[in-house]
Amino acid sequence: MLLAAIAAVISYRHMYLLVRRHGETSWTAVLLPLSVDGMIAVASMSLLADSRQGRRSGLLPWTLLVLGSAASLAANVAVAEPPVVGRLIAAWPSCALIGAYELLMRQVRHSATCSAESGTGASAEAHATSQAVHTGAEKPHRTPPWRRHPRMRR
Repeated sequence: MLLAAIAAVISYRHMYLLVRRHGETSWTAVLLPLSVDGMIAVASMSLLADSRQGRRSGLLPWTLLVLGSAASLAANVAVAEPPVVGRLIAAWPSCALIGAYELLMRQVRHSATCSAESGTGASAEAHATSQAVHTGAEKPHRTPPWRRHPRMRR
């Protein structure tokens, strides 16, 4: 998380300088970098939500993630000194921020998938119990496993 914060501050500064160099007001220079990084964050969160719901993400979140990432990278490179080394140095914060954020989202997606897989049986029983309590009915009767399947009978 510290890596992402450091990269975000440097990337923000680069975008701020670029916007000011092109004659925009200070308010625009303050807000524009937030809109670029904010679009990356919102697109990533949308992809995360889709993943948690077990559905495929559409074209829009992926497009916004790629556009935001490209805009951030382009802004960072645009403020760099002309030599290739200067451009590589300026590009690094944007790459580090995007990479760190996506790795964090991957961990969150993975932990959500693992907890959903491990809690499936328990959540179904909890839902049945909750439903019975709310409707005033008794807890549904659960047949023991050895009585469910004919080969498992004693």
